[in-house]
Amino acid sequence: MSRYARKRVVIAGSAMVVVAAILGVLGLAATGSRAENPPPKTATPTAMPSPPPTPSPTPESIAPPVETPPAGKPFGPLAAEPFRVHTGDGDCLNVRPVPGTTFQSDPRTCVPEGFLLWLYGEPREADGHTWRYALGEGWVALEYVQPAPGAAAGFGPFSAVTVSTYNGETARLARVTDEGEVTPLPSIQAVLRGLGDVAPSLSPDGRWAAFGGEKGYVPTLIVRNIATGAEREYPQAYFAAWSASNRLLVRVNTNCPQQCTWTVVWLDPAEGVLHPLTDKTNSWWTTAWAPDGESLYVVEDGALKQVWLDGRARIIVPKQPAGSEIAWGQLVLTSDGTKLLSSPFQGDIVVVDLASGAVSRIPRARQIAVGGKCGGSVGVLTAWLDANTVIWHESFAEKGGNGITFSRTDGSGRRLIPFFTVSDIRLAAPGLVSFATWENPENKDGFQLTWLLDTKTGEARPVTVGASPVWE
Repeated sequence: MSRYARKRVVIAGSAMVVVAAILGVLGLAATGSRAENPPPKTATPTAMPSPPPTPSPTPESIAPPVETPPAGKPFGPLAAEPFRVHTGDGDCLNVRPVPGTTFQSDPRTCVPEGFLLWLYGEPREADGHTWRYALGEGWVALEYVQPAPGAAAGFGPFSAVTVSTYNGETARLARVTDEGEVTPLPSIQAVLRGLGDVAPSLSPDGRWAAFGGEKGYVPTLIVRNIATGAEREYPQAYFAAWSASNRLLVRVNTNCPQQCTWTVVWLDPAEGVLHPLTDKTNSWWTTAWAPDGESLYVVEDGALKQVWLDGRARIIVPKQPAGSEIAWGQLVLTSDGTKLLSSPFQGDIVVVDLASGAVSRIPRARQIAVGGKCGGSVGVLTAWLDANTVIWHESFAEKGGNGITFSRTDGSGRRLIPFFTVSDIRLAAPGLVSFATWENPENKDGFQLTWLLDTKTGEARPVTVGASPVWE
């Protein structure tokens, strides 16, 4: 029996990564040069005067149009079966983009002995082997896997989840229960986050959806009440991020398209009023809400600041001297709001103590040089598991280093789980992380799939078709 189907090959694939738009996305990770010298261990908070916000009038509420839901992969759990890698001699098992061992199916990774796979769809014969598609991974030769009865499956502690799926123009939403019952929700148009369309974003409480599109060549943000269908339109506005308190961060354009500039505002969807946060234009590319929703953290001119909704501000980490700049990227806070994690497109993960301004770093896997200064994905690719443990998706490491990565903040306890085309990593419950993958076993009619990952065992299970989950 040929060993070529399972010889050790290191990772050749990478996560689904899209170029971040000029107005930014949640997955934005802007980079500068990597710091060479340690920054100051402390930073004295500095009061930053700011004019009080001047709320704008509430746009008129409008009735949503009648829509025809688009076709697509049905929501709900997939009929996938758990298997474990069993090569018989401890070797790893090649995972391939298509069935077979020819050049076009060069391995994207090699998963270790005992690794849990979820096989989906019908088997295929190619190059003397029988193959099946492993969700989140690729095609594997069946002679090197065996059934894994008793593998953890289903919704875990949750009774239901609301998810969406996207066809490039319109998004469908549905509520899926742990018993497999699917309740369709009204479909909505594409949300705009800078250039390009991505799936609409639901508020943490599931009451609101932020989405948008061009109306008469004008980018327009729409906020919909999910229960009633009532909508408000905000011309020249782009969705940025929801806070845990269901406030919405928004970027607003002016002077477009001739001399387009943008600033940042916030709104409470129940109130519907745009509140200015800064008069500084074309800044705040990367932001993160504080857990209480009363302030947010921003990078402005290379410095990390905290800005309150009432106009107060303080500098936490000042701009570093030339040659030792911090490569700020995607910002994520601990649940208690005491530490901030910055995950740049490339370069070390940065950890900031928000009380003192002290900065530390987590070395990443050795990176492949990639041109450009920004990158990202749909949703956030970095999260805190606890006050001293982080998780991120490595996309541009050298072969053998890509996938979902766990690490302590001191760099110890590192684990790698080789999932591909990953987006929207978030802590769903203690010990459980949710993420989404893009599945396309036949290279046509792909779909998104939401997973739950047990952080203790390192094993994941598919939950339902759809992405951007709101768990119940």
